[in-house]
Formats: sequence, C-alpha cells, structure tokens
Amino acid sequence: MKINTTKLVLLLCALLFATALWGSVSCGARLADPALEPATATYLRRLIYFHFGLAQLAILGAVVALYRRHRRWRRYYLLVSYNEKGLSLNPPGIRMPSDRVYRCHLGNIATAELPPADAPILVYPMFMLSGHSSGAKLEAELNSAYAARRVTPELYYQPVLGASPWLAKAAAAHIRPMLQSDTGVLIVAHGSRLTEPPPEPALFARRLRELLPGTEVCVGYFSQEPQATAVLPTMQAKHVLLLPFLLTEGLHTLRDLPTAAHAAACGKTLSRLPVLATLLPHSSSTPS
Repeated sequence: MKINTTKLVLLLCALLFATALWGSVSCGARLADPALEPATATYLRRLIYFHFGLAQLAILGAVVALYRRHRRWRRYYLLVSYNEKGLSLNPPGIRMPSDRVYRCHLGNIATAELPPADAPILVYPMFMLSGHSSGAKLEAELNSAYAARRVTPELYYQPVLGASPWLAKAAAAHIRPMLQSDTGVLIVAHGSRLTEPPPEPALFARRLRELLPGTEVCVGYFSQEPQATAVLPTMQAKHVLLLPFLLTEGLHTLRDLPTAAHAAACGKTLSRLPVLATLLPHSSSTPS
C-alpha cells in the first residue's frame, strides 16, 4: 500500500467514524422525545447499533491501514565489522530496534546468524575506509552466505562508518580543549588497495577544519602516499595532535604511526589521541 493510498484510506476511515458518531448522537437526541411512537423508537435504536458497528469498522480499517504501512517499512539492520573488536560498536545517530539488529564480522559471515530474507536489510559496513574489504569482498561474502541458505534478500549497503559527519563533530569536541595557538592535527589513515587514496580521511579533515577554524589539519597514510611521516615535517604547528583514523587499537597503532622521535627530529612535539572507537556508542548487550 503506497503512502498516498494509506492517507486516503485513513481520511475515509476518519470521515466514516465522524459520520457514525454524528448519526448516533442524532438518533439519541430524537429518542429523548417523549411523544415518539414505539415503532420509530425501535427504528432509531437499530440505527444507533448500525452507527456503532460503522464506527468499529472505521477503527478497524484505520488499524489495518497503519499496520500495512508499518509492515511496508519493516527492515533489518546488519552491522559488519572488520574483526571481533568492532562487534559491539553502533553507527552513530541511527535508531535501530534491538530485535532487528544483527552483527557479524568479515571473518565469520559464512557461519554468523544473518537477518531473515523476508524484509529489506540495511548493511552498515563498520569500516573507516571504502575499499576492497568494505566493498567487493563484503558483498561477495554476504552473497555467498545467503546463496548457501538458498535465499535472496534485498541488501542495501550504507556508506562506511568513516564517512559519517558525526565522527568529525565528536572528534572536534574532544580536540577543542587541547588546542593552543601552535597546535595542529595530523590525521593518519590506513590507505587502500585502490590507486587513489580513499575519500573518507580527506572528507573527515575538511569537516574538522570547518569545526576548528584556524587549526592546521593535515592527512597522511601509512600504506599509501603521502606518508604520514613525510607530512609531519611539513606542518607549521610546533605541537601536533596525532589522530589515528582507525576504528580500534591494534597492530597499526603500535607499529605504523609517527612517534615522538619522528616529531623531535623535525623540532616538534607529539601527542597521540585515542582511536575513533572511543567516540562511538557501544551496544548495551554483548554480541554473540
């Protein structure tokens, strides 16, 4: 049932209910006449019962119309993280009924409990960057998993988490109290297998510049050009806040980020900020 059709049905039900209510009140007023003939009084009472049934029919029609509209918009939510560390994270700013949320990670899609195929499924890649893992690989794994179950669901892929404007707002609120006149921000991202850098770090940096006017904000990578260690010496700021554009702590945060020694070698100081997962809402229940 289309939304316009639903509105029309609801309007007709409202008119029907109003008509039935008016008819019942009118018949009741006429029954108050002491000079009313018995046959007419019996007829009016039957009309009141008829109007009462008509009102119930109008209410039932409205309930059915609303139910059908609600059912049309029913959907499931599938949150796919890169590994087990991201299973408890929620995409920010999105309200999801807990009984319709499913979680898995890239390594267990074939065996994980996935949403049924009886309604559209919104797939949220809990990845910081668009690329092979969050794109072609994710789609292939999901298609294979559902093909093995002999169902073909409607899958609607949402943008990766790293594209969310909420992240820049949360990061700016965290950084703002630390800013001094000589402080800059260096965003360090992973990079991808694509020939060009992924767009999310640059988009995040642009939003951060808008939220922190006058602050130097640069982007570097540790697996793609420009390298973060090469960007660091070119910054004008004397004190650099290092912001890992990563979802969770892991090997990259221990091995691939610029260090205080790199900063000291070019006459700067360095403070490392936490990964962006610390800014995200977490699920209240432990995912299976």
